[in-house]
Amino acid sequence: MLVRARPKDHRERCRLAPSVPFSFTVGPMTYSPAQARDIRLLALLRGGSFLGDAVALVALYLRLAPVGHAWAIAALAIAGSLPLVVLAPLAGHVVDRVPAKRMLVALGFFEAAVCVGIGYFHSIGATLGLMAALSCGIAFSMPGYSALIPSIAGNDNVARSQSMMQAVQGGASVLGPVLGGLLVGWSGQSWPLYIDAMSFALGSIGATMLRHDRRPSPQSTIEHIESEKMMAGISLIWNDRLLRPVVITVLVFLLSLGIVNVAEVFFVTQTLHGSATLYGLVGTSFGFGTVAGALLSRRLHQGLVQLARSVLITIVLVGVMIGAIGLVSMVGYVYPLMAIAGVAVGVANVAAITLFTLRTPEALRGRMFAAIGAIFTSAEIGAMTAGGLILTVLAPRTVFQVGGAASTLSALVLGPLALRASTKAHAREADL
Repeated sequence: MLVRARPKDHRERCRLAPSVPFSFTVGPMTYSPAQARDIRLLALLRGGSFLGDAVALVALYLRLAPVGHAWAIAALAIAGSLPLVVLAPLAGHVVDRVPAKRMLVALGFFEAAVCVGIGYFHSIGATLGLMAALSCGIAFSMPGYSALIPSIAGNDNVARSQSMMQAVQGGASVLGPVLGGLLVGWSGQSWPLYIDAMSFALGSIGATMLRHDRRPSPQSTIEHIESEKMMAGISLIWNDRLLRPVVITVLVFLLSLGIVNVAEVFFVTQTLHGSATLYGLVGTSFGFGTVAGALLSRRLHQGLVQLARSVLITIVLVGVMIGAIGLVSMVGYVYPLMAIAGVAVGVANVAAITLFTLRTPEALRGRMFAAIGAIFTSAEIGAMTAGGLILTVLAPRTVFQVGGAASTLSALVLGPLALRASTKAHAREADL
């Protein structure tokens, strides 16, 4: 078992919340001026990077689509995802051993250079190879930024800071495809990649302006032998009686949601006979819902029990919405259900990241975020593969119904285990 080093005030931060589905803190939560400046700067930089990525992805899909083979699109998705899984142990280890600003500045310029290469070289082989190289850089920068955010905001403001980050990411996912399509039509397929490169370069420049940094702690290296291992993130999740059922529940949820995403286009356009525009609005309604849910979560209570409960209840709500969508007869009914599901996903994202952050010793957060990213990326890859196979057997409407039931049941079955573990964890810490 990993030995946990918790700050002395951890018991105060993780008091039991009232026994209600969702609880929000009352009273002001404030950053220091330096914290507020860095969090806003980081949100601006990350929002620009997310938007650049979304714009570039549209250009890449449009570049490979004329090839006429589905394998090219699938290969692009694999090239963009597989390094996140394979490099997770090494990436997390580096994140926990190298000062964050130094690493993120170097990675940003590397990612910018790769994006320039993708924009310049148009062959399929070069596109896939450079996309894999870009994903290698992102495998390090994603956990780097995730671990840096609580170091800037402080543990008491994790939910508030993550609310802002998830909101800008959701906004980028809504605006990115629209801007990407317009840019490709106006300037061709290269300029969106160059714009993405500029977003990475600006991220590097902006990182040098941060006043806070995350530096490895020599004391934690000496005191915790287990934390030296590259696989410490996976060990932490597996050995923690609270995180394990929560992560398994989220994993089943992401598998179900990913399979449903594959079926969505067929359900809207073929089963419900909706146009391409109506199909696009489905994703837009979900995206706006995630932004609203993320903003709603800025004052979410940070008790362990309440955070675990928030994750599980929102997963149940999303599952119910997905199942309900599988019962509708008109496209118009899909939009409000998708918007509600988006709000729930926005809350779940903030609650889960806050829970993972507060439950993990600071010295292990890089490896924990890298491990979580690898697990959930694997679920997305598996869902894309399984979705194509399942749709050869089941109708799209049935996929929605089965997917909704699976995510709901996972939360109802594993939820009590997580809540029981969080209650016991609080009781033990209260006795210390």
